[in-house]
Amino acid sequence: MKKGDKMRAIPILLLIITLSGLVGIVDARPEYMKPFKDFDDKVKKCTLCHVQSSGYGGLNPFGKDFAELKALTPELMQLDSDSDRYSNIEELRAGTMPGDPSSYPGKQTPGFEGVFGLTALMGLAALRGKR
Repeated sequence: MKKGDKMRAIPILLLIITLSGLVGIVDARPEYMKPFKDFDDKVKKCTLCHVQSSGYGGLNPFGKDFAELKALTPELMQLDSDSDRYSNIEELRAGTMPGDPSSYPGKQTPGFEGVFGLTALMGLAALRGKR
């Protein structure tokens, strides 16, 4: 192999190594998420049990109950861990977070149109204020 060919092969090799390492990261699911396999993907996040999306910052109320009972038990499903008047099973079935009192079945969240409209109004107000 010529020196020029070796130099071209190094970036390709680095790319292959990097991509092969990402496959494990993208596909990673902790063992304790297995009991939730039948629920909506919206709840299969670190914030199902943790305060922060990174998994740090401690456990939220549902995470504490889950840790205490050590399984997805009927008792855990009947609890209302976040005290929002919806049982954990109602929230999981609805795709909302049973450890977050601001996330509950039926709550309307602003869609793209609402967020876009609000952003546009704020931008117009900022432009008007500069005049």
